[in-house]
Amino acid sequence: MDKPKIKWSSLVVVDVILINIAFLFAYLTSLQFGFDLLKQPIPFSTVLQNADIPAYQYFFASAAVVTIVRVGFLLGFNLYKPMWQHAAAQEFRKLGTAIILATIGLIGLSVLLKIAWVLFLIDGFYNFALIGFTKFSKQIFQKDRRVASTSLQNPKGSDGVNALSNLPARNPPTKVLIVGAGETGIGVLRELRNHPEKGYVPVGFIDDAPRKLGRTVAGLEVLGTTRDLTYIARKREIDEVVIAIPSAPGGKIREIIRQCEYRGCQFKIVPNIHAILEGRASVSHIREVRFEDLLNRSISQMDMAEVSKYLSGKRVMVTGAGGSIGSELCRQVAKLDPELLILFGRGENSIYHTDIELREFEPELNRALIIGDIRDNAKVSQITRKYRPHIIFHAAAHKHVKFMENHPDEAVKNNILGTQNLIDAAIKHNVEAFILVSSDKAVNPTSVYGASKRVTEKLIQCKAKQNGTRFIAVRFGNVIGSRASVLPNFKRQIAKGGPVTVTHREATRYFMTIPEAVQLLIQAGAMGNGGEILMLDMGEPIKILDLAQDLIRLSGLEVDRDIKIAFTGLEPGEKLYEELLTPKEGVTATKHQRIFVAQLEEIEERQLLSQINELSQLADGLDAEGIVAKFQELVPTYQPNRAFITETDTDSGSEIVQFPAETKTATVNRR
Repeated sequence: MDKPKIKWSSLVVVDVILINIAFLFAYLTSLQFGFDLLKQPIPFSTVLQNADIPAYQYFFASAAVVTIVRVGFLLGFNLYKPMWQHAAAQEFRKLGTAIILATIGLIGLSVLLKIAWVLFLIDGFYNFALIGFTKFSKQIFQKDRRVASTSLQNPKGSDGVNALSNLPARNPPTKVLIVGAGETGIGVLRELRNHPEKGYVPVGFIDDAPRKLGRTVAGLEVLGTTRDLTYIARKREIDEVVIAIPSAPGGKIREIIRQCEYRGCQFKIVPNIHAILEGRASVSHIREVRFEDLLNRSISQMDMAEVSKYLSGKRVMVTGAGGSIGSELCRQVAKLDPELLILFGRGENSIYHTDIELREFEPELNRALIIGDIRDNAKVSQITRKYRPHIIFHAAAHKHVKFMENHPDEAVKNNILGTQNLIDAAIKHNVEAFILVSSDKAVNPTSVYGASKRVTEKLIQCKAKQNGTRFIAVRFGNVIGSRASVLPNFKRQIAKGGPVTVTHREATRYFMTIPEAVQLLIQAGAMGNGGEILMLDMGEPIKILDLAQDLIRLSGLEVDRDIKIAFTGLEPGEKLYEELLTPKEGVTATKHQRIFVAQLEEIEERQLLSQINELSQLADGLDAEGIVAKFQELVPTYQPNRAFITETDTDSGSEIVQFPAETKTATVNRR
């Protein structure tokens, strides 16, 4: 027997028990009114008494007849098909009708057999109370919590309705299929039903849980699994599919989207899972699918107690505060009630826009806006001395691999010497914690940028716990939506009609969203003891080609037919795939499931500082070849990949052109 049948059978057994309890209560209650089924002087009773049938057998026989009739009506109304934890008004009406008709039937039978019918009327009330309460108990107890949550989160109670009023009415109605029959999907269903004027008609659910197949959830049938989507969409003439499965991996969402495209259905997704679970969801939360949804990395929850302990009431400085990572750091730190948030950045416009956003959403936040360059040692020291930050998040860096290949002196001055200035100021002015934003490109680097980040990691390691400061490096991969991300370029190329340029068919990268990266960065800062390189779990690497194809499809276009993909060959400094650990590094788990610690290398501080000083001199002299050679000495795993000769890519037939260098560079082995 499979699980759905076991579940179905158990529901019948529970109802049989409740029906018999109700009959016993009805009998005891009828005694209070002077009606005794077993002692009534009526012909039918007399016949049974003359047959010497004991009273208890007569009672059990009557209970058996009542049970058969009532269970029969429950079966007849398909009341073992719904999943009662998600039952709605439709199930309530069906249950009430089944109990009433069964009661009328029993009263009619009692009249026919000249038995006291009052007993069965009372029995009907008890059945309604016991069975109804049992089946709707979850909704009864959850409703108060949802109402309370909604009133706290949305006191005016109008945001969802106002947002819905902006949606166009559908004529003819739009048939909607909901993917996912869990809490999220039920939240979508309820909102669609609450606003019928918008013309969205829910047709059914699809869900991969075997126990849900063929049953009804909140009055809507589960029609099949995601593998049946194309067939169901064609059979039911579905116009739009809403994806409401927060636990599905990105590959599953891609599969659903491809089936929708094959059928020609529109597809949308519900992004704000927690809002729906708390009863705050509306159709306005349903939006177009974005690339971030295809990553679908599970949400990592910060340990708020631990994070608040080291940030609340503290003075926090963020370098690169106008950048994508830096500005998100400011947003999230602002929510943790710091004493002062210091925004340090070189670009006045980006700092200005970050400040406007903070003023709007955190008007009570104390802020200090600093326009400065981390390469300016005097300015860095002055600001650190003036504001005395307890925590420094160092997100300022040159990040574009291509530009750093052409200008290695800038990578040295900004990424290495700028970081060194901040580290020295942190030690001098007793900063409690210094958190460096590093990169997976620091592992076995093939680029100047990656080598420069590895040197900064070594600086962090050798300065660990000096003067009480905890120095921590946090290493992660590509961040979706950041300025250095490939996505903005792909979107621009799609908007122009293509082609979308991909360097190599097999190139892969690790991706995560900006909020997730920053959240884990803040959590790592709370966990590190000093001198560690913490790594974030980046999930599975994604092919850049798949990313480009997904973006084209999400734009409502078809690959090759509407938008072509052109292969250009790996650029200088670019790797075919990224790594998270060097050969000498092992990894140790931490108490946070998404954060790991790389085992430390032994760093000779005096030698490292001497080599950095030599790098500084080479940078001042704009000696690109000397800088690359010194990087190879500092980072033995660095294998420069800085220039290509013209050749033809055998896969794509596209020409790979040598990168135009402004300084003379050495042609080194291609990785």
